[in-house]
Amino acid sequence: MSDDHIKNIRPGERIEDLFVIRRIEMRDYEGRKYLVFLLGCSRGKIRGVYWGEDAEDLSHQFAENDVIKLCGVATDYRGERNIKIETFRRATDDEIDITKLLPAGRYPREKLVESLYRRIDSVEDEYLKALLEAVFTDDFVEKFSIYPAAKLWHGAYLTGLVEHTLRVAKICDIACDFYPDCRKDLLMTGALLHDIGKVEEIKIGGFFDYSVAGRLVGHIVLGAIRVARAIEEIPDFPQNLAAEVLHLIVSHHGRQEFGSPVEPKTIEAMILHHADMLDGQTEGVQHIVQRELPAGREFSDFVKILGRYIYLDGYRSGEDFVDE
Repeated sequence: MSDDHIKNIRPGERIEDLFVIRRIEMRDYEGRKYLVFLLGCSRGKIRGVYWGEDAEDLSHQFAENDVIKLCGVATDYRGERNIKIETFRRATDDEIDITKLLPAGRYPREKLVESLYRRIDSVEDEYLKALLEAVFTDDFVEKFSIYPAAKLWHGAYLTGLVEHTLRVAKICDIACDFYPDCRKDLLMTGALLHDIGKVEEIKIGGFFDYSVAGRLVGHIVLGAIRVARAIEEIPDFPQNLAAEVLHLIVSHHGRQEFGSPVEPKTIEAMILHHADMLDGQTEGVQHIVQRELPAGREFSDFVKILGRYIYLDGYRSGEDFVDE
C-alpha cells in the first residue's frame, strides 16, 4: 500500500502492509467473538475487524503500540473505510520502519540538520558557542532531529522538534532587527536549546507518548538540567551568563500556569516566549486547516486546546503553507 493510499483506499482492494495498533477491543456478536482495531500508519488511521475463530486467544497476545503485518480486504462500513482482516501477525524488528508508521514532516531530515548546524555556527560568543557544541553532539543531533515537537498539538510528527526549533530561531533572528538592545547570540542560544528536554519527555514507539520523566518532570526542567550539566563542564563559564541561558529555557512558556516556573525577565526571554507561542499555535492551527479542509466545511470542529473553532472557508484544498 502506497504512503497516501490509506486516504484513497477503495472497497474490494487487497491490503498487505504494516500497521500500528492504536486501539484493540474484543467484542461479541451473537455469541461470536471478534476483534476491532484502530490501526495507524504514517498517513493516517483506519478501522480493522478480525472475525477469526482464534480472536479471543489473539486478544491476549496483542496490545496498543504493537506493530502488526496484516492481510485483508478493504470494506465500507457506515460510510467509513475499514479493513476486513484475514490474517495478522507481529511484525519482526527487521520489518519495522518508524518513518512508515508515524507521521513525518515535509522536509528532508538531512537538510534540517544542515540548517541546525548553520544556526549553531552563527553564534560568535565563545562560551555560548562552546555550550551549543557541547549539547548538540552528533549523537544527540541524531536523536533530536527525528523527534516530534509534541505528542498531539503542534509538530506531532517525525522531525517536528527540529522544524519547530528552526522556525523559532528564524523568528528570533528577525525580531533582533527591531530591538537593538537584544543580545542576538544569547537569544539564538536560547532558541536552539529551549525544547531540548523533549527528547526525554517524549518516547517514540508505535505512536508518540510521554515517558515517565516526561510526565513527572517535564521538558522544561529536563532541558534545564541537561544545559546546566553542560555548562559545568565548560571552564570559566560566566555565572550570570549561565543564569540567563537557564532563564531562557525555564521561562519560555511565559507563565506558571503554562509550565514555566518563572516568567520572562529579559528582552531575550520575552522574544523567545512569544516566538515559541507564535510558531506552536500557528503550526497547530495550520495542521487543523490541512486536516479538516477536505471535508468542505466552513469551520473546524471545536478545538479544545484553543477554546474556539477555526475558520476554514478562506483556504483552498491542497494549498501549501510556506514556512521557509
